[in-house]
Amino acid sequence: MNTPQPLDLSIGATLPPLSTGPITRHRVALYAHGSGDLNPIHVDPDYARQQAGLPDVIVHGMYSMGQLSRLLTRWAGPDSVRSIETRFAAMLPVMASLECNGVVEAMQPVDGGSLVTVKLVATQGDGMAVATGSAQVFVAAGR
Repeated sequence: MNTPQPLDLSIGATLPPLSTGPITRHRVALYAHGSGDLNPIHVDPDYARQQAGLPDVIVHGMYSMGQLSRLLTRWAGPDSVRSIETRFAAMLPVMASLECNGVVEAMQPVDGGSLVTVKLVATQGDGMAVATGSAQVFVAAGR
């Protein structure tokens, strides 16, 4: 049985990145229906082009935020995220890839572990940031 290695909570430590691969129309449609956000700029290419002046449908901003949350829970565990703030910086086109990264900014000892502040960024394939933010993550002692 493999014993998990303790997490590096030092200031400046990087979380293992999370990459999505191309975000397909199908994935966007599934997200739209699951979230209840059926805004036509996300699901109707004709509307996106003709009414919104976009080249195609765009991925939901909250999808990017969800992937940033996924980055955190893969790193520290499913019940670890205490708060997350995100600023949407740019539109993410359908078929773009998304890479999510985090860096430890601060660590405060608390009962049973540490409260860690993580700086977050989600970038598309060309390196442009589509979402930035920060999160408070609880890391249990010995994790």
